[in-house]
Amino acid sequence: MFLRTSTASGPRVTASHITQETPMLKKYLATAIAGAGLLAAFPFSAAHAATPTSASSVQVPGCPHNWTVSSAEGVASGQWCYNKDLAIGTVTDTKADGRCPYVRGYTLYGRTVDSDWAGPKGDSSPVYLDAGTGDPFVRLAMKYVNC
Repeated sequence: MFLRTSTASGPRVTASHITQETPMLKKYLATAIAGAGLLAAFPFSAAHAATPTSASSVQVPGCPHNWTVSSAEGVASGQWCYNKDLAIGTVTDTKADGRCPYVRGYTLYGRTVDSDWAGPKGDSSPVYLDAGTGDPFVRLAMKYVNC
């Protein structure tokens, strides 16, 4: 991009080439910034792909099976991912009863993992339960907190 010349003290960049290259540098920077803006507008990371707004309408790669749990307080549905190491979806509060539902996952080795709770009535929250590799979920259940 710049012309480098050698002197006894080492390489140097000539000033005439800096001024000639400035428009090209500005164009390059503008292109790089625009590209970064596109990436921000259209994220392609796995984290974004793993959190659909409606678990029943979007099939996420690596998440081939659906799940649904319900109780008197609400309903939740989503998808199993990566051999039941991950459960994603949505929990919704369906009653104005002062009880806010959430999803609890039980792992093979006895651990429990809880989702965020939804509430009051009509509110939904994402379910993202990560069991970790080697300790898959064996079941999901609806629980509630008083809210």
